[in-house]
Amino acid sequence: MTEDELNNLDSNEELQDEFSLVKHSVKHKQTERKIRKKRKKINRIKGLLRFIVLLILLFLIYKFFTLSGWYMPEDTFQKAPDNRIEIINNKIVPDYVIKNSLKKLASPKLPIFLMKVEPVKKEIFKIPVIRNMYVRRYGFPARIQIIVRERTPIAVIKTDLKAKPVAFFTSDGILITNKHYMNLAESEPVLKILTTYANLNKDISVEKIRYIEKIVKAVETYSNEKVEYIDMRNKNDVYVKIQTTSIRLGTLDSSVFERIKRIYTILPQISDVDGQIRYIDLSWDNVNYLKLKKSK
Repeated sequence: MTEDELNNLDSNEELQDEFSLVKHSVKHKQTERKIRKKRKKINRIKGLLRFIVLLILLFLIYKFFTLSGWYMPEDTFQKAPDNRIEIINNKIVPDYVIKNSLKKLASPKLPIFLMKVEPVKKEIFKIPVIRNMYVRRYGFPARIQIIVRERTPIAVIKTDLKAKPVAFFTSDGILITNKHYMNLAESEPVLKILTTYANLNKDISVEKIRYIEKIVKAVETYSNEKVEYIDMRNKNDVYVKIQTTSIRLGTLDSSVFERIKRIYTILPQISDVDGQIRYIDLSWDNVNYLKLKKSK
């Protein structure tokens, strides 16, 4: 074989190799195109499925939050049914007073969890006995729970021991006279002040109660007994009841505290005439004596 023939043979082999490479490359490209098309098709299907699932979820969420169990009836605050408004921890203010204070509120046209509680608090805080509160919201059925914290009474004012209070004085210095707020439990360990309606309107004030508090503390200090009540129905002839007996203080003038100091000197004498004492009379300056019961 001549040199030219060898060269032609080498050239043909190279051409065949190149053709094989080109053919292989074309097949590879075609395969890649097919794979890409399949992936695009799968991705389109996945995207469509995701969109459909999202629509279904949004629809379900919409339906869930538009259920009637999330919404309070339009007349909730006007009728105030027991199962929609629950009041907890109130001992002084009756339920109906708190519910009546909310009657002018409009029921929100929103799910209960989006309801603003500030309007409810604003109305209830107008009741002077309420010191603090917390409003909880519940669904199914939509309802609210109002947990109140009332002011602490330290003295109740009555016209008679067996009568209901006509006013009371709180630990933070507020005198409450509204008749709707007198639902005090009988077990409340507070001082009882007896007075008349006329004296209540004229003489009972925050300053007066503070002054009575000082007198009561002085009596308890010098008698070493708890004061049960103070009778001020006759403001010129005041009595204080302690466990052992009653004490007549008379007029609550500038000398009353000096007269109270004499309690500890006369109180031991009661044991000598036990059962016959009507009261200890401290209404006179520098004079104290035991008032005995009348003999039958």
